[in-house]
Order: sequence, then structure tokens, then C-alpha cells
Amino acid sequence: NRAYAGKRTSVPDWRVPWEVEWAAYEPNEWTHPVVLGAEGKPRPVWADPPDALQVDFSRRRSYEQEIVCSPIGRPLNPRGRTGISGRGLLGKWGPNHAADPIVLRRRPGTFGRMPPRLQMVAIKRQDVGKWAIPGGMVDDGELVSETLRREFSEEAGSLSDPLAKEEFEDALDQVFGPGGDLVYQGYVDDPRNTDNAWMETTVHAFFIEDALAAQLTLEGGSDALQAEWLDLEASGVLNEDVDELYADHKQFLIRALPLVHARIEKLEQAATARAASAAASSTAEADGVAPISPSSSSAPA
Repeated sequence: NRAYAGKRTSVPDWRVPWEVEWAAYEPNEWTHPVVLGAEGKPRPVWADPPDALQVDFSRRRSYEQEIVCSPIGRPLNPRGRTGISGRGLLGKWGPNHAADPIVLRRRPGTFGRMPPRLQMVAIKRQDVGKWAIPGGMVDDGELVSETLRREFSEEAGSLSDPLAKEEFEDALDQVFGPGGDLVYQGYVDDPRNTDNAWMETTVHAFFIEDALAAQLTLEGGSDALQAEWLDLEASGVLNEDVDELYADHKQFLIRALPLVHARIEKLEQAATARAASAAASSTAEADGVAPISPSSSSAPA
């Protein structure tokens, strides 16, 4: 993240764990003015007080472990030293929770191919210019399922036409209604992390059929430069030597693909069974024989 440029103290890999003694460690202290309330403005509602001692960490959940605090009452990043203390651009001391929806469809014109050729709804982030899953922060008291839908709408569905926006929201009811497949829940190797504030996320994958995908008119919004269906194969974003996806999003996508492939296989098996049943019924009718329903039974004697 450009806002962090030149602000981190160098930390050798072997000195990252807190278990490694390093008496001389002096990270740069930095919290962005927007978190504290810049230019006389009040502190944002999503940000903690400047003093971590004012936060009750017994009521704050981490997916990694129980929150451990330093002698001055600041939570310690469970993955170790980062070279910067304070909160940087993150509002919360300790874990900052996000939700990331991976929405996938078949590449148009590839129905029936296995493994399937897939496209993902992706946004181009304004801050770093990389492709990303259209997710965002979980508001206080908000369910993760609500965040998944809200953030997708804000970042990929910024439509100015009221009718188009209404159709988009109706389509989202169908996309997110079933709940999706849980892909990951835990720590994120995010460039905004500090010694005392870090990102954690919940990732769900949603596969949608062509007809529903066609109803999703994508338009970048919030902190997204653009939004589009990103072709996973043609873009090369999953190649080992390509670093085009933000933070850990590439790993999330790799985790999601087996779940989505299994879901598609079940859908295609069901479609094949329906087609076979329809063909059998058609043949029976052509021969003048009433088709037998699988649930029917013989008449009593």
C-alpha cells in the first residue's frame, strides 16, 4: 500500500515471531490521520479510540487465537512483527474483520466442459491497482452474510440507472440467498497489517448459472476502479509466476475451485438425468405408452 511507503522498519524473516527475543526492536509508530480524525474532524465511527487500553478485548473475537496484548495493552499480531506499530490504515486494534464473496460462472459457450472454464467477478482496486475479490469490512453488529452481499453491491454494482440497479439487487437475492460454500476463515497477509492491527476474513464461493450471471450488470464503485468478469484461464491470474491478485486472494481462489468444480459436476449430473428422463418420456409417448413416474406404485388388488 502506497500510504505505508518508507514507514516500516526492516524485519528479517527469522525475527518475525514474537518468541524470538529482540530487545533492540523499535518499529515505526504510525496510524493514518483518517483513522484518528483528521483536520479537527471527529473520529470515524468504525475506528477504535487512540488508546488501546480503552478497548475490551475479551469481547473481540479473532479466528486465529485468543488475543494476546503487550505490556502496554496493545494486541500483538498473531503472525509476528511487521516493522510498524499502531494501526496504520486499519480502524480496530487487533483483528479487523472482512468478508469476501467469490462469485464465479462458466465462460460463455463452454457448458459441459470439465474441468469447467471459469470467470470471476473481480474489481480493480484504486489503492494498488490489482485485481481483487469485491469484499470489504464487516460493520459492528453485522452478520457476515449481510456483509458479503452489501460489499459486492457497493464495489461491483455501482449503477446510476434506478431500473438497472433494481434488477441488479433482485439478481443478488438469488446469488447470495443459498449461502455459498465456506472457503476460508482466518488471518490475511494484507499490506495494511501492523504489529497491533491486522486483517482477518471469511471467504465464501458462489457459483451461478449463465441466465443469472447475465443479470449482473457490473460497474465499479466504492474503492474500485472497474468491475468485470475476469477470465481465470485467459488472464493467467492463477499462474505461479503471476502476482495480479490482491493480498491472499489468489490463495482463496485456489481453495475455492475444488468446491465449485464439485458443485458444477452435481449440477450437470442433475441436468443430464433430467434430459434422460425427458427423452424417455418423449419416446414412451411416441410409442403410445404412458410414462411411469418413479414415484408411482401399482394399484391395490
